[in-house]
Amino acid sequence: MVRFLPFLISLVLSVYALFSCIQTRDEDVPYLPKLVWIVLIVFVPFVGPIVWLLMSRTEAVRRERAAVPKAKRPTERPVAPDDDPDFLRSLDRYRDPRTTMKPPEPEPQDKIPEDDDPEPGKP
Repeated sequence: MVRFLPFLISLVLSVYALFSCIQTRDEDVPYLPKLVWIVLIVFVPFVGPIVWLLMSRTEAVRRERAAVPKAKRPTERPVAPDDDPDFLRSLDRYRDPRTTMKPPEPEPQDKIPEDDDPEPGKP
């Protein structure tokens, strides 16, 4: 049984890498055309599948990092949900209007009388 272990490991690794390569979109295949990767995986045991798995993983990580926008600096993010204005606005739909007090309306300020004379300096 132990003599067959390297063969079984190579077979399982090759089948896994082959299915992974076949299912990968053509534009996501790293560095070489898909057909070349399939030939490497099938005809170069151990090395072909391992190189495919490592290259496809590093390519996916690189693409993912490029797609994710940079996060805000920690000082700009709210510390807790009750500090987040978007979260507080989302709570308004759950409030019962019968029990919620409305904020007081601002008092109207007295108008400052303006001169009726549109041209200053003329009598």
